[in-house]
Amino acid sequence: MTLDTLPSRAAPQQRGRRRLAPAAPGQYLVWALVAVLALAPLAPLVYTSVLSKPYYLPGGVFSMDAYRQLFTDPAIRTAALNTLVFATCATTAAVVLGAAFAVLVTRTDLPGRRLLGPALLAPLLIPPLGLIVGWESLYGPSGYLTQLWHRNLHLPVWNLTSLPGMSALGAVVTLPIAYLTCKAVLEGADGTLEDAVRASGGGTLLVLRTVTVPMLRTALLDSGMLIFTLSLEVLGIPLFLGRPVNIQFIASYLYDSWSNSPVPDPPIVSAGAILLLVVTSGILLLRGRLLRHSTRYTAGTRATPPAHPIDLGRWRAPLAGASAAFVALTSAIPLLGLALMSNVTSLTTLVAPWHLWTGDNWRQIWTDPTLHRAITDSLTVAAIGSLATVVLVALATVIAHRSGFRLRRTLPALLVYPRATPGIVFGVGFFWLFLIADWPGAMLRTSLWGELVALCVRNMTLSYIVLAPALARLSPELAKASAASGAGWWTTTRRITLPLLRPALLSALVLMFVTLISDYDPVVFLTKPGTELMGTTMLQTWAKGLPGPVAALALVQVLLVTVALALGLGWTLRKKAHRHA
Repeated sequence: MTLDTLPSRAAPQQRGRRRLAPAAPGQYLVWALVAVLALAPLAPLVYTSVLSKPYYLPGGVFSMDAYRQLFTDPAIRTAALNTLVFATCATTAAVVLGAAFAVLVTRTDLPGRRLLGPALLAPLLIPPLGLIVGWESLYGPSGYLTQLWHRNLHLPVWNLTSLPGMSALGAVVTLPIAYLTCKAVLEGADGTLEDAVRASGGGTLLVLRTVTVPMLRTALLDSGMLIFTLSLEVLGIPLFLGRPVNIQFIASYLYDSWSNSPVPDPPIVSAGAILLLVVTSGILLLRGRLLRHSTRYTAGTRATPPAHPIDLGRWRAPLAGASAAFVALTSAIPLLGLALMSNVTSLTTLVAPWHLWTGDNWRQIWTDPTLHRAITDSLTVAAIGSLATVVLVALATVIAHRSGFRLRRTLPALLVYPRATPGIVFGVGFFWLFLIADWPGAMLRTSLWGELVALCVRNMTLSYIVLAPALARLSPELAKASAASGAGWWTTTRRITLPLLRPALLSALVLMFVTLISDYDPVVFLTKPGTELMGTTMLQTWAKGLPGPVAALALVQVLLVTVALALGLGWTLRKKAHRHA
């Protein structure tokens, strides 16, 4: 036997490693675009916070005076304390109520629970400023229901413009986050564990204390830290409700220091934005570390039957009534109040509303160039921005999860980070970026396109969280077969992967459109005459003491959101009907 006839040694096979298509040149372009959009606003923010003068003034040198003044200013300390109290109270109430409603909907025989679940999501569908205006018109110090309560019953009234009152509104706005998080855990949990405790003689409270609540620990922690982070950056509530009684939050302090101060101090605003960014980033990092061991609370990984519903007995009717009253008082009635306020000269209990009925508020929307332009500009930003964002994020998502691109693992973090950054921080960063980068900053700074870029970058995370799970459910076998037949990565993506993602792409498009119509935080420092959006125009009009046009604009937002959601839902139902025909 010679060396030529010796049997060759079989090459070791690699197991468990998926072969991905090699990187294409266009993937570097997509990655670079996402990286620049996500990170570029932060660098000038840091730079301008360590200058002795605003960037646009000559003679500025390196200085930490902005941070020194910020820490010694008693106003910022008061604003920080107010923000902390608000975030703590709103988070606690939202998490407790969200978890309680999740248990009622998924684990009990509550009457009407199938209707209660979608109704609890109403604050997600109503634009935030619209909900705030609706609450203020009814529950504010001079609100219709507040005065009606005090006038007829002669009882002490609540105070919406206090920290507890604003915290209650903040809890209502963020409650759907806790509800959805806890509901997802309960629906996927092993129901036999709760049935076993019942079979051994345990009562309802014992089941909740020993099984249900421990299963929700991770969901409570996750949603609680997320809601707390979102509460730190809230802007609309302190501007609408806190400003009349001189209650400042960090975000409103930064806004007023720039927009309403006779002598604006941009370095202090940049320094405050950096500190807010550091705090929120630290909370999110802590959240990630705490959730590393979340699997210790899982009950099982295989499909299990749901738990038998808890019999509420004599509590069924009272709990159903209380749940319906909660939805009505927090969402339905404020929406009706918003509609009523947009059609009267003033909302007061001294005169019947039909005697004050007027169409002047709606007429002003169409005759006032600023108000009318705010609607058309918002529609332009939402239509173009949602389409452009979904296209970019769809390509980035496929590159991150279905390519051999060497930097693909960095894309998820780049796509998620903008949403983790407070909107007002992103707005300040983009302002300085457009000012420092002469091209294309000069063009973007003086046009609507700059606001479009800021809003799209801030919210592109929402498209990713819709597309990434949908892509994970697609088998890579078709893409592998396409690559084996000689098709390149772009051809495979265009002809196979993206067509299969069509339902998720539509969902992402609708979500982006709805968000861009309602969002305003990132552009409060970018808006200028001629580039107004509905959110910023509502802030400015409210500051002038004109609640009627603000209510009409808010109702226009609600109508646009409703139409967009109806079109998206109609398309989905039609596709399902054709599929089952």
